[in-house]
Amino acid sequence: MRNIKLTIEYDGTNYSGWQIQPDCPTIQGELEAAVITIINFSISPDGLPSDPIYDGIHGASRTDAGVHAFDHVATFKTESAIPIYGIIRGLNSVLPRDIAIKDAVDMPLDFDARRHSKGKTYLYKVLTGPTRSPVYRNRAWYLRQSLDLELMQEGARLLVGEKDFSSFRASGCGAKHPIREVISFIVECKDDGFIEFTVNGTAFLRHMVRIMVGTLVELGKGNISIDEFEKIIEAKDRTRAPYTAVPEGLYLVKTKY
Repeated sequence: MRNIKLTIEYDGTNYSGWQIQPDCPTIQGELEAAVITIINFSISPDGLPSDPIYDGIHGASRTDAGVHAFDHVATFKTESAIPIYGIIRGLNSVLPRDIAIKDAVDMPLDFDARRHSKGKTYLYKVLTGPTRSPVYRNRAWYLRQSLDLELMQEGARLLVGEKDFSSFRASGCGAKHPIREVISFIVECKDDGFIEFTVNGTAFLRHMVRIMVGTLVELGKGNISIDEFEKIIEAKDRTRAPYTAVPEGLYLVKTKY
């Protein structure tokens, strides 16, 4: 028995997120189909692999529809003797061109991509300026209005630390509690007109990064003050945070172990 760890990169534009859904293309669904193809499992009438040893693709996290990843980690178990280089080449030969396996490695059987993760880094890209970008229409949040960088940097510093992030937690979040630790939150302006939000944390709630970015953008627009921003954090109430930033600008950059 082998436990294979995959490092996956994908453009999430054409997918309804990570998790398998009925009648919708998903990243997990494409990976399931690719793995079944290369290890030559037969399919039972209910659509599942007939070999009970194969228990599916298990991801480190669930990205939303339209979200991208440079380093999403997942595992699957198999008794196949295909060497690692064959698994990488085989999967990449059958996966769609917007999904690729960057690396694969044999791990101990008890390794769990989600439970053993020590943290993740996310990047969010905002493009500001007088003209929208067709090239980045599915890869960044376009805003015509300029943003106050220093004010957003001040707000980001208030989000660092171990806190109750209930104000930045989407409804339907399945986490047992809202306490999370943000290790660092950097907001910087690039020469090409992009503002990048890079957040590093031990774990994240559903939509947490997008809600934090959306609230920081409201701060940068001048629609809320820094005092109001701090009160949103302290309120522990999702209805107090303005809105959720669009998914297209979000990238899972790194999953840490």
